Amino acid sequence: MPATPLIMDVDTGVDDALALLLALASPEVELVGVSTVAGNVPLSRTTDNTLRLLQWAGRADVPVYAGAERPLVRDAVAAADVHGATGLGAAQLPEARTSSAGDGVEFLLKTLQARPGEIILAATGPLTNLARAEAQVPGVLRQARQVVIMGGAVRVPGNITPTAEFNFYADPHAARQVLASEAELVLVGLDATHQVWLAQAALQACTGPYAAFCRAACEPVIAFESVHYGSAGMHVHDPVALGAALWPQLFRTQQLWVDVEASGELAAGQVVVDQRALASDQERLGRPVACAVDVEQARFLELFTERVLTP
Repeated sequence: MPATPLIMDVDTGVDDALALLLALASPEVELVGVSTVAGNVPLSRTTDNTLRLLQWAGRADVPVYAGAERPLVRDAVAAADVHGATGLGAAQLPEARTSSAGDGVEFLLKTLQARPGEIILAATGPLTNLARAEAQVPGVLRQARQVVIMGGAVRVPGNITPTAEFNFYADPHAARQVLASEAELVLVGLDATHQVWLAQAALQACTGPYAAFCRAACEPVIAFESVHYGSAGMHVHDPVALGAALWPQLFRTQQLWVDVEASGELAAGQVVVDQRALASDQERLGRPVACAVDVEQARFLELFTERVLTP
């Protein structure tokens, strides 16, 4: 069975890097290109991190395209306190010998239009590039076979505000526009990603070719999350989201009517679910989106470990 073409749209910090390594190690997909966006760290860092990682992994042939350097409306936010100053924790990678292959939004537009119905688009950062592409060519996201999004907190608390997950908080206007598109969306938010915990002991026990990098990269994230969650380890948000594209059988989704609060002192980036029993579909806010609500975490961790952390 031929591999499914995959585009990843990333703000390469630690868990984006893990997701990229998972994509490279997965025969189900062919990574045809990567677009970068500002998020965990500024765009210059996310692009450089992606170029360095692909080169180090022996896949400098995968083109990288630099996208949006700021959100659509709000001021930029970052997460260097979690991912480290460079975005890759304590890991050190050789300087990239290649540079950006072009504009990230133009890459999305051209590739999706050239291969309608073929490509899975996995977005693991703020959705600025996707929103800009949709604004320039309305309906272009419908050309993707599927758009898998790591973002949002549907029925659980946020991780940057009481109600918002980081990617949606970083560009809530973009999140709202993408969720309002008529693309085939799968939303993998904190409801699913917080079910998967990579223990530090499991990471330390692995000996694969990527293991040393992963241990160094994950060091500040583990230090940060261990304090807040009371156990030594970390959530692997972006690999879990990619897992929904690779192994959909491991996930249970529920179609929910969702929208995103784009502004507000307390609620920017919040996913709003319209579950009113007395409302008709015509009266509901937002649109129906497949939202991941459960994941077979043990099986996911087994597959992730086999592909990324062991020989």
